[in-house]
Amino acid sequence: MSKIRIYLEKERISDVIEITSPPNIHKIKDVLRLGPGAEVFVFDGEGREYLCRIKEVKKNSVFIKKEKEQRKEKLPDKRIILGFPLLREQKLDFILQKATELGVSGFCPFICRRGLQVNPNANKLNRWRTIVIEAVRQSERLWIPRVQGVASLDEVAKKPYQVKLVGSIKGKSIHSVIDKKWKEIFLIVGPEGDFSAEEVELFKENNFNSVRLSTNTLRTETAAILSVGIIRSILDAG
Repeated sequence: MSKIRIYLEKERISDVIEITSPPNIHKIKDVLRLGPGAEVFVFDGEGREYLCRIKEVKKNSVFIKKEKEQRKEKLPDKRIILGFPLLREQKLDFILQKATELGVSGFCPFICRRGLQVNPNANKLNRWRTIVIEAVRQSERLWIPRVQGVASLDEVAKKPYQVKLVGSIKGKSIHSVIDKKWKEIFLIVGPEGDFSAEEVELFKENNFNSVRLSTNTLRTETAAILSVGIIRSILDAG
């Protein structure tokens, strides 16, 4: 049987916890048919996971009892923050899910000339966070990546990260640029059709290094996942 993981804010985690989320109740009661004594793992998204056991199953709630702290992890000392333009929903969901599974520490969506010109509402931002949390749960991570609010490309370019990279077909090979000793990398991938000349100049003015991921032209979501995978493998090898 697969490991049952449930996310709860750390303020909600106590010796006895009442689970009221319909999806979690459905999974416990109807899908897995778990009863008293079954193991459930609760993580707080801030580095801790607890072993709990089901105490009581009711119609609209499940009570679990915390037994012990199962895992504890400091905030990762090597971090990747991924910046990407607004895209159609399906593509954006894919980036959030797969990049989370690969270990991204944060997301920075932005508006640029050749991307979607929209300003997502609070419901959309909450949906993105839900996708990220589910990917954290599935991949057994302990820390939830932060999804920043949508910003203009000018605001994003001026963020004071120490190492700033932008994907470009004309850049240097990403393998030759990445230093495994780097602790924090801000990586930006562009829209289909690439950045405009003015936007490319903006990156130069704000100390971005251009990196080439492939000799082929890649879609935004492909570039995002490929670049994160490459950087993660280099940093982890260090």
